[in-house]
Amino acid sequence: MKSKIFLVIISVCIFSAGLSAKKPKSSVKKVPNGIASQAKAEEEYKKSIVQVKISFQEPDYFNPWKKKNPKVRRGVGIIVPGEKILLPAHLLAHSTLIEVKKYSSYAETKATVARQDFESDLALLKIEEENFFKDLTPFEFQKEIDYPRQVSIYQLDNSGSIQSASGALISMDLDQYPQGMVELPVLDVNSTETLNGNGEVLLEKGKVSGILFDFSGDKNSGRAIPSFLISKFLGNFGKTEIPFKGFRYRPIMDKATKDFYSLKTKDQGILVAEILPDSSADGILKIGDVILEFGGKKIDSKGYFQHPKYGKQVLSYIAHLGDEFGYQIGKQVPVKIIRSGKEEEVQLSLKPFPYSSIRIPHRNLGSKSEYYFDGGFLFVELSEGYLLEWGKDWRSKVDRKLLYTFDYHKFSTGDKKEGKFVLLSQVIPDESNQGYHEISGRLVDQVNGKPVQSILDISNEVKSSKSRYITISLDDGTDIVLDQESLASANQRIQKEYRIPKSAMGSR
Repeated sequence: MKSKIFLVIISVCIFSAGLSAKKPKSSVKKVPNGIASQAKAEEEYKKSIVQVKISFQEPDYFNPWKKKNPKVRRGVGIIVPGEKILLPAHLLAHSTLIEVKKYSSYAETKATVARQDFESDLALLKIEEENFFKDLTPFEFQKEIDYPRQVSIYQLDNSGSIQSASGALISMDLDQYPQGMVELPVLDVNSTETLNGNGEVLLEKGKVSGILFDFSGDKNSGRAIPSFLISKFLGNFGKTEIPFKGFRYRPIMDKATKDFYSLKTKDQGILVAEILPDSSADGILKIGDVILEFGGKKIDSKGYFQHPKYGKQVLSYIAHLGDEFGYQIGKQVPVKIIRSGKEEEVQLSLKPFPYSSIRIPHRNLGSKSEYYFDGGFLFVELSEGYLLEWGKDWRSKVDRKLLYTFDYHKFSTGDKKEGKFVLLSQVIPDESNQGYHEISGRLVDQVNGKPVQSILDISNEVKSSKSRYITISLDDGTDIVLDQESLASANQRIQKEYRIPKSAMGSR
């Protein structure tokens, strides 16, 4: 019996060997299934990613009648439903020409901005060329974010080849985006690969987890816009506009403060410290109110609540991106507070950020730089763009009073007499303004004894004053005297000597 079994085994082995010998030899190295499927996926992903080339010209705040030399920046755009291209909005700042290149063509196609939102740092591009999207496929988005989690990161290179990298979603915080005023969820990303942070797409299981808008190679870390914020921008939650809670607060940690504001031993909460005029909180909350609950969620002593999916999050999450809790623009958020020692509940109607309350533009919103230039005296409105002209370390270089004004008076207090901050930026030397050549960067208090709230106040006073002389008072006590009869001749000399356009001088 044993010998029969042995013969059967030998026969099977010989038969198998014969079959193997009949197979044709392949010249292609066998690819493991995982790598093959990855390569197949990448071939599909490149149909959903485009390269975006942005030509731009930044304003020159020291010489506001002209712009700086043109430059080019490149970013990554992803295809979304509705034949649009999504990318970080700050890449489009001061753009003069936008061009898009896809994997299947070497040609660059002109694109225009369809919509952009400074708060979420997202923008949509549209293409007029017919059939541009014919061989492109929109991405799908993750409804929720899981972290910590490994992700794949993709972009296209100049040749149209897809470039992949690996990274990890580490955590999620609330922060302002590069051009935004409202704190929104931001993903912390870690990667040892070379990344730019200019829109690379983060994928998990073929769906978008986020797009990278910032990356530091020195720290191997970056920040990304989460998919659920992108979905809000695309209108998947209904309204796309971002609300703002309208107040700022400070923690209540010590017993003395808790006792002073009548918090019970078991209670936690935060103290309302600032309310922006015309905001959601204006007329509803008061400075000194203690917030115990916000949107039905208990608030701890540092301003956090327990999110059912993402753990501890700042209460701003509820007001600014609370779609999942039913809070959008126009909706009311119940707020349990202690006011004057008594517990009560108020309803806070959600509104967008009140941009009208900004006294000093401190996020690049693309606003026009206002100025008045006459007789060699250049007056400008104080802005972050002006201070940034001192370079990366501008905070250590600018005048301390300007820095203090910028840090503590960015917003209106609600007093309608408040206006913009105007400063004498520089004096272009001319024989008519001798004695003032060394003055620069001083805040303007008054013109002819009247408070200055805007550039127009100086311009209008020069035009309308019947007096020959105009007096302008600066914050350091210096009084400047303009002789109206000499302004025209001074402007002619300055225009010719410094090659400044005539249109830049006087009233424009």
